[in-house]
Amino acid sequence: MRRDVVVIGGSAGSLRPLAILIKRLPTNLSAAVFIVQHVPPGFWTPATLIGILQQETPNRIEAARDGERVEQGTIYVCPADQHLLLENGLMRLDQGPKEHYNRPSVDVLFRSAAATYGRRVIAVLLSGLLKDGVAGLWQVRKHGGVVLIQDPLEAEFRDMPSSAIESVPAQHVLPAVQLAEVLAGLITEEATHDEARKVLIVEDEGLVARNVSQQLSEAGFLVGGVARSGEDAIRLATEKVPDLVLMDIRLEGSMTGVQAARSIWESLQIPIVFVTANADASTLDEVKTVPNYGYVVKPFHGASLQAVVELALDRREKELRHVSDWAAARD
Repeated sequence: MRRDVVVIGGSAGSLRPLAILIKRLPTNLSAAVFIVQHVPPGFWTPATLIGILQQETPNRIEAARDGERVEQGTIYVCPADQHLLLENGLMRLDQGPKEHYNRPSVDVLFRSAAATYGRRVIAVLLSGLLKDGVAGLWQVRKHGGVVLIQDPLEAEFRDMPSSAIESVPAQHVLPAVQLAEVLAGLITEEATHDEARKVLIVEDEGLVARNVSQQLSEAGFLVGGVARSGEDAIRLATEKVPDLVLMDIRLEGSMTGVQAARSIWESLQIPIVFVTANADASTLDEVKTVPNYGYVVKPFHGASLQAVVELALDRREKELRHVSDWAAARD
């Protein structure tokens, strides 16, 4: 898995930090970069921004074009008065309704990138007014991408980065120069190193939780935390945004595993695999009320657990990969 899709959004005051980011990108860029800036129609053409940014990098910079295939190593600039959306390997431009009074909208780009490319996405939000980009960053984080936000104390206009920090658990909030270094490092490092997939364990029996954690670690997964109650599971899922949740059904506290799973799926769309000692008809009927990606009955062997987790993650990745094709066919 590579972090090879970079989406950058900004508004008022974002040109200077944008130039800093572009200047520090690797010269042999192993990613595609997409830029949305709020600009009124007629204010500038993509050629204007391309001319400014091309002075900062040897990497190729082009205007985004509807239906054009994405090429690695290229930086794409969204035209004024058009939304930029990403599909599987393609760019789409359209004049859909304005969002946060803007077209192009940062949210539109970020949401489409998250839905199509999931964990491959790095999203960067820069200086600007109002709240465009916040909802899109949430989707990027939810789908396992990396969120970078310009430090509001440095931003010329703080609304957009400040709003994002209040709502989204960003991995990095930094001044532009440091943000650029982190971005370049993520692109370079992820081009050569796989990232362990993160699993949240929800289990109220300590010994069982330790055994499951050990089995997952030995199989190459990263354990993103252990929760003993449904309430803790929801909190940790929101904070850690794992790739998958292993959910026991009978938990401490007032909330069942099925109730916690329903809340996590509805708010975060993180795949759930149920792990329980119960296989009776009533338990199965209860589980069927929640979207789930598997059901493992205790006691189980490590190889069985690994197989269920691998299949669940593979299924979810395929769903995310095809969601934009489904939407296009539906339209």
